[in-house]
Amino acid sequence: MKIILTGPTGFIGSHVLQSALSHPAITSIVALSRRQPPALPDPENKLHIIIQSDFLNYSHETLEACAGAEACIWGMGVASTEPNPSIIFDSTIAAARAFVDAKVMKEGSKFRFLYLSGMFTEKNQDKRLWFLTGARKIRGAVEVELMKMQNERQEALVVYIARPGAVLATNSFFPRLLEPLARVIKVDDLAAKMLDTAINGHNTQTLEIDVLRDEGKLLKEQLLVANQ
Repeated sequence: MKIILTGPTGFIGSHVLQSALSHPAITSIVALSRRQPPALPDPENKLHIIIQSDFLNYSHETLEACAGAEACIWGMGVASTEPNPSIIFDSTIAAARAFVDAKVMKEGSKFRFLYLSGMFTEKNQDKRLWFLTGARKIRGAVEVELMKMQNERQEALVVYIARPGAVLATNSFFPRLLEPLARVIKVDDLAAKMLDTAINGHNTQTLEIDVLRDEGKLLKEQLLVANQ
């Protein structure tokens, strides 16, 4: 299976990339990145890196390189300090539209677009918020627009939304039993579930933190058993 990945140099995106490189179902990865990701073991030559400085416009060559992809994991997040959060909305929607309009997806299949959103997302743009206003509202606006696009292009597009809470490093010292109470998730659990959703879809389109964490843990355990 061929996938498109953005944000491969970020905290979450880099873990998704590592998981994809070792996943037996993934045969090809087109990573769109503003800068060169660190070198990772890639014995099967799955990875094709495209340095993409403009995420609002895609060249014919870039779209050609993406041809045959069955899914995109949009791993470019939005920081609470982002001076122009609207660029996050514009770039996410531009990418989804470009991929579907160019029909990069495998013939006869719907293109899966997995958007990395966040907890406390707010879709009501007029609502007064007390913290992380810009990030929460821009994620909500992206979610609304992506679902609208899906409704307009039902024959070609299915959207999934991942809403993790606080994302911790894999080796961080945090008791597993307290993770549900603290609304946190280890980054390797999140990466495992995001990748699985891109591969297999899911029975719900919005994956909240409990689903991401619990199913991500189970997926990792299953892969460990399969590789033994």
